[in-house]
Amino acid sequence: MKKISMVILGALTLGVISLLWSVNENTIEPLSGCEDNEELKVYCNFMNPEDLALTPDGNFLIVAEFGGMAPLVEMTSGKLSFFNIKDKTKSNARITFRENEWGSDECSRDPNVPFGPHGIDLVQREDGKLQLAVVSHYPNESIEMFELIKKDGWALEWKGCIDVDGQYYFNDVSLDASGNFYASHMFDSDFSMISALWNVFAKSDTGMAVKWTQDNKFEELMYTAGSFPNGIALDQKNNNLIVNYNLGDKSILFDLNSKQPLGIYEHNSPDNVVIQDGFAWVTNHDHSVTESLGCGEAVNCTLPFSVNKLSLLDLSLVESYKFKGKNMGVGTVGLPHDGSLWIGSYHSDRIAEGNLFLSE
Repeated sequence: MKKISMVILGALTLGVISLLWSVNENTIEPLSGCEDNEELKVYCNFMNPEDLALTPDGNFLIVAEFGGMAPLVEMTSGKLSFFNIKDKTKSNARITFRENEWGSDECSRDPNVPFGPHGIDLVQREDGKLQLAVVSHYPNESIEMFELIKKDGWALEWKGCIDVDGQYYFNDVSLDASGNFYASHMFDSDFSMISALWNVFAKSDTGMAVKWTQDNKFEELMYTAGSFPNGIALDQKNNNLIVNYNLGDKSILFDLNSKQPLGIYEHNSPDNVVIQDGFAWVTNHDHSVTESLGCGEAVNCTLPFSVNKLSLLDLSLVESYKFKGKNMGVGTVGLPHDGSLWIGSYHSDRIAEGNLFLSE
């Protein structure tokens, strides 16, 4: 048994080394201009618009402009912005600070320090208010809570935070109507790039979904453990939870009552998941890790991706929208609205608009 383990270990090590050696041979060419093509319209002047949410009037996208997350990229700050769907214009989010009402008592925020947004989620609370949760990596690990308000257009009021620095490294978040949330803990804080490359082959468990309740208690849902949990979405109506496993190459639908999987969708590197119009929309990276490592310093990582429309009952595939991404960074989120598919990216200076009537 020991000999077999050593053989497997050696094979995995050689695989990681080959990935590292091949990076320079697959360098992504810089993308110039901000031009539409036959598959995507693009709107520029963003910084890594990693996740999107739709305002209740359907007129604006809330955009999480991603600064980065160690150890995969250098950690910097980002910001929240709005995109006017009708006028096709972008504006920085106007943020005011209120009392810590929706977070934990011991968490505070300096209004002068920028955020580091990653995954976001917007829900209407039981009291009718609109709550936006934001995973933030800057300056420390936290979940930031905002109220979305109408005030000469849409604006945000900070309403609290939950400090998870040194405890969890979240990627995405999904709220319920009570203000509790589920979040995907990707990996421990000492996770390295070598560990990430190792898990391309090993696909060992690196994290799990975590539930937080307003009494400031965390529950680790160990039955959701997997390789690099990424996008997460709560289906409140059915009390189910969707978790994407980026290095595990699958999305799983869990019944929160029985703690059993109801369905699995297997597809390369799932990123974010959005529940919209009665379906789950999962964005997948249709390229290898080697190719993504070749992005290097390029502003736009122009690699293929797909947005897959899945059943909320069992994650069976309904429709697939595939994109070459030649005028866009690799997609991380696909949000359907009014005949369009709005696409964000973790490695891009633009968002994109696809056509829902054109599918595979």
